[in-house]
Amino acid sequence: MVITSLFFNLLQSIIIIVALILVSLLLKMKSIITEDHKPLFGRLITDFALPALIFATLSRHAFNLDNLLPAGMMLGSKLACLMIAWLIGRSLHLERPQLGAFILVAGFGSSSTLGYSLISQTFPNNPNAMTDALIISELGAGIPIFTIGVAIAIFFGSHRSSRSQLRSGVMSFFTSPIFLSLVLGLAVSFLSIPLNNPIFVLIYRVLDTIGGSLVLFVAIAIGLMLKPIDSKTLFPLILAVAIVKLVIEPALAFVFVNIITIPSIESEVLLIESAMPSGTVAAVIAYRYGCDGSIASALVIATYVLSLFTLPIITMLMM
Repeated sequence: MVITSLFFNLLQSIIIIVALILVSLLLKMKSIITEDHKPLFGRLITDFALPALIFATLSRHAFNLDNLLPAGMMLGSKLACLMIAWLIGRSLHLERPQLGAFILVAGFGSSSTLGYSLISQTFPNNPNAMTDALIISELGAGIPIFTIGVAIAIFFGSHRSSRSQLRSGVMSFFTSPIFLSLVLGLAVSFLSIPLNNPIFVLIYRVLDTIGGSLVLFVAIAIGLMLKPIDSKTLFPLILAVAIVKLVIEPALAFVFVNIITIPSIESEVLLIESAMPSGTVAAVIAYRYGCDGSIASALVIATYVLSLFTLPIITMLMM
């Protein structure tokens, strides 16, 4: 019963995202939006919607140090997958922008945009499961993609890998809205500032509204980035990213939870989060910092479709 509900919830989430991307493609066909708007939507995501979502999410949740272990497991599996993806990409002789895009979508998944909805479906009326999901996702995937992921995109997105370019890119990240929202969100969380004041309530309603636009902006950005790609080039990348993201990463998480003892709910949440398809935000970050956004977008959509088959299998193995 849980597997059936999980499958239909996954299917519904994928249909919504694909429908929004199709709407974006239709708007592009009608010239309502054009490829000239790609930088605009990239900045709306990384400099507007994402910072609002990051700050609002992090600042309202107190982190328990006991939850750092499963988050560390998720981070460890992601770092391993990033390295594996780099080795595979090098063996496929990918150019730097393609390699950066491939590494990003192979290493980072939809742990929040899709993961939260699946966790709530799998563990209905269980606030502890959602708290675990939040901490594991934000610390094990969210912060890494906005730090390590952005650094990877900057490094491979530049035409040359000179130290001055890398240093300039790193400095631009540390002054970016994404990084500032991370720092401020964690600071407010650890300071335990009371947020039930009417002024704070209003501020957070505004932030939630802005953060809620992320899915729409991401779908439009992916629609703008999509373009025909030679199937001979794309198929090996789809196969490789599916193996890394949908098989190896959850397998690594499974090994971790069997070696290191953590509560059963945390281990189940970790396995579900690690099995998520590639993240749409990873594709946007790839394009935003100079990597191949069209390949990243195509790979993200492919892993979403393939996860319809892999997620139920992983859920059955988990039970």
